[in-house]
Amino acid sequence: VTISDHVRWAIRILSRLIDEYPEQIREAILTNIACVPLFLKSLLLISDADEMTELLDMSLVKHTVLDKRSINVWLCAMLTDTKEVKKRAVTFIKLLSRLTLHDLASTSQCPDRYSEKEIERFTMLREDTFNAVYVMPGIVPAVLELGGQMIENVSTTRVMRYITDRTIRKESVFFVLIGDFFYSIFLLMGYRLNVEFVLNYQSVDGPEHYREYNYISTSTYGIACYFLFKEAMTLLSLYLTSKKLAKRYCSSVFNIIDVASVAMLLGTKSALTSDPSLQDNEGYAASLTIILLWLKLMGAFKILNGAFALFLYAVHEVIKEVKWFLLFLVAVTLMFSDAARTVVAVRGDCQYNVDGVGNPITDEFCSDNLFDVIIRMYSVLVGDVALEYFQSSDTMVAVFILFSFFSITILLNILIAIIIDSYEGSKQRSREIFYRARIEYAAHLVARKQFLTPKGNPDFHVATYVPPNARRALRGMYRMVSVIAALAVEYGFFGAFHYLTLESKYDYRMIRSLIIVYVCVGTIFNLYVFSVAVVALFSKYDKRFNGLNWLVENRHTTLHGIIKKVIWFLDKAVKLLHRLLGFNADRSDISEEFLITGEDK
Repeated sequence: VTISDHVRWAIRILSRLIDEYPEQIREAILTNIACVPLFLKSLLLISDADEMTELLDMSLVKHTVLDKRSINVWLCAMLTDTKEVKKRAVTFIKLLSRLTLHDLASTSQCPDRYSEKEIERFTMLREDTFNAVYVMPGIVPAVLELGGQMIENVSTTRVMRYITDRTIRKESVFFVLIGDFFYSIFLLMGYRLNVEFVLNYQSVDGPEHYREYNYISTSTYGIACYFLFKEAMTLLSLYLTSKKLAKRYCSSVFNIIDVASVAMLLGTKSALTSDPSLQDNEGYAASLTIILLWLKLMGAFKILNGAFALFLYAVHEVIKEVKWFLLFLVAVTLMFSDAARTVVAVRGDCQYNVDGVGNPITDEFCSDNLFDVIIRMYSVLVGDVALEYFQSSDTMVAVFILFSFFSITILLNILIAIIIDSYEGSKQRSREIFYRARIEYAAHLVARKQFLTPKGNPDFHVATYVPPNARRALRGMYRMVSVIAALAVEYGFFGAFHYLTLESKYDYRMIRSLIIVYVCVGTIFNLYVFSVAVVALFSKYDKRFNGLNWLVENRHTTLHGIIKKVIWFLDKAVKLLHRLLGFNADRSDISEEFLITGEDK
C-alpha cells in the first residue's frame, strides 16, 4: 500500500486539531475516521516501514488505535497472512498494548490533558478496546498461527495477557482447571494404591472382602476415561479449526505425556489384573506409568501456577540445550567401558571366571551382560569412585585415571556451565514461555467450546462439516463423562474411608499411609467444591433478589449476620487455597500509574 501526499497532510492536520481542540472536535473526528473502511489496516500495510512508523506516531492514529470501532476481523486476517503482514499485525498489537495517557497527551496543548476526566476517559477507552479484541471471533487461534518467536513476542503484550486471563480466569473454566488438577492427583494415587494392593494382596482391588466393590479401580478408570475423552474432543475441535494447530497440539511434549500416561495406566492396569505377580513385565511398564503420571500432575499444576510453569519450562529448555552434550557423554562412557572390557579380555583375567574361580575385582568387567560394564563405568561418573575395582592391572588403573579425570573433572564442569548459561537464558524470556503456554491453552478452550456449542458464532476461518446434531450429541457425551468422572472420584473417596474400617490383619503401613493421604486430598477437594458452589449460588441469589435484605426487613438480623459470615468464611477459605497453591500469583491489573507513564508498579 502507498499513501499519497495529501493523505499524509490530512492526517497531520487532523492530529493537530485533536491536540489543540480536544474538547470541541476530537470525538467528531474519531467518529468519522471510524467510518473509513480498514483505515488502520491500510496504514499497517504501507510498503515503506519508516513511513508507516511515522504515521503510527501521530495523534490521530494513536487515538484511532484506542477506538473499538476501528478494530474488527481485519486483525485476524493479518495475523494469518504472509510473514511480513503478520509482523505488521504484531506491531499493531504491541502499539495497542503500550499506549498510555502520556502518549496521547504529550503533544496536546490543552491544560486539562492529565485531568481526572481524561484519565477516566482513557481507562474506559482502553478497557473497551481490549474487550473488542477479546470478543473478536478467532483472535486466539489467529495469534497461534504466527508460530515461532513471534508468538512469544506478542504473548507478553498487555492485550494478549488480558485476553488469556479473561479466557482462563472465567469462574467455570478456572473451576474445571482446579478439578483437573485434583483428578490428576487421584489418578496417580489410585494407580499407586493398585500397585500396593498387588504387592500385598495379589489383586489390584485390595483384600478379599474389599475387592468385590472395586472402589479404587472404578475411580481410576472413570478419571482416565474422562481425560481421554477430553483430549479427543480438544484434538478434534483443533483439527476442525486449523490443521496446523492440531499438528502443534500433537507434537507438544506435555500433551504427549498427558495421553501416554493415561494410556499406559489403562494398559498396565489390565496387565496387573491378569498377571498380579508382575513376572511378565518385571515392573518396567508400571514404573514408567508412575513417572508419566507424576509428569502429568506437574503439567496440570503449571497451568495454574505461573512460578512453577516458569521453572518447568526452564528445565525443558535446559534439556534441549544439553542434548548433544549428553550424547557425547554417553559416547565417552561407552568408549571407556569398551576399553576396560578389552583390557581384562586380552590379559586373560576372565579365564578365572570361566574356570569357576571368581575374582571380585574383575567380576563386573567379565560379565556376559553388556550393561554390567557400562553401569560400572557410569557409577564412577556419578561418584562411586572405587579404585579397587580397577586394580587388576596397571592398564586398568590408567583407564580409571583417564576416565575419572576426563568425565568428572572436565565434562561435568562443562555440563554445569551449559546448564547455568541455558537456565539464565530461559529466565530472561520466562514471561514469553509462560504466556505462550497460556495462549495455547486458551486456544484449546476456545476451540473445544466452539465445537461443542452448535449455536455459537464460529471463528471466521473455521471450516467444520460436523452436523449440529452430532455436535450436540458429543456435547451431551462430554457432560455425561464429566459427571461420571465426578461420581467415580466420590466413589473412590468413599472406598478409601471404607478401607480404614477394615480389620487390623489388612493393615499394611504403606497402604494405610497412602489411603490416609488419599482421604485428606479428597476431603480438601470436596470442601473446595462445596465452598465454591455455595459462594456461587449465593452470588447469583444476591444479584437477583438484592441479597438477603428481606431477612433484615423481617427482623431476622441474627440469621442474616450468620449467613453473611458463613459466606465470607467460605469465600476466604477458597481464596486462601488459591493463594497457598500460587494460583493467583500471575494475575496483574493495569494500575493508574501505568496508564499515565507506562511503567508498572
